[in-house]
Amino acid sequence: MKKIFFIAVLCLGLGAVIYFLSSGPTFPTKPALSSKPTIPTTSLEESICERVKTEFGDCKKILLFDANSKLVFAENSTGIFPVLTNKEFTKFNKFIFPMMDFQEFKEEKVERGPIDWRAKNNVQKDFSVIYGFAGDDAKTIVINSEGNIQPNRFFVRDNLWVWYVTIQKDKVTLPVKVTVYDSNGQIIFGGNEKKE
Repeated sequence: MKKIFFIAVLCLGLGAVIYFLSSGPTFPTKPALSSKPTIPTTSLEESICERVKTEFGDCKKILLFDANSKLVFAENSTGIFPVLTNKEFTKFNKFIFPMMDFQEFKEEKVERGPIDWRAKNNVQKDFSVIYGFAGDDAKTIVINSEGNIQPNRFFVRDNLWVWYVTIQKDKVTLPVKVTVYDSNGQIIFGGNEKKE
């Protein structure tokens, strides 16, 4: 009786070991070459700042990463540069010119109004950008020439904002026509009125 009981326990134990070994994860003997992840040696922020330093002398910081539009905004002592990255949002692709110049915005504010803008057509196929600076009094911006869309914006410092929008076509409608509203919803630029 003890012998039969011992053989039964041994068979059950052996069956359990075989079950656990066969149901465990399987590992390929040789990993496929395409499955190796590419690990960059520097971060996207560092590589963009290095490109800005090489091209323009210095890089203060990266202000914004926008993964939806694949844009990064980098600042140096002169101004702010929009940078286009690759589709995976991992590598520098190209600078978008012209840059937004701090001194130019400050000097031309009286004749230009509370915002300025640049339009860059055909940054790549079916991708154009409208971007610029805005003062703190420009609370809402509507781009009338592109179907009344409102751009993204972010604060830089002391009464200075950057606003931008990407357009999914080769060319934006020029000239760019905008309406700017203050905090009370009053038009301060564009539309039917222009700030005096």
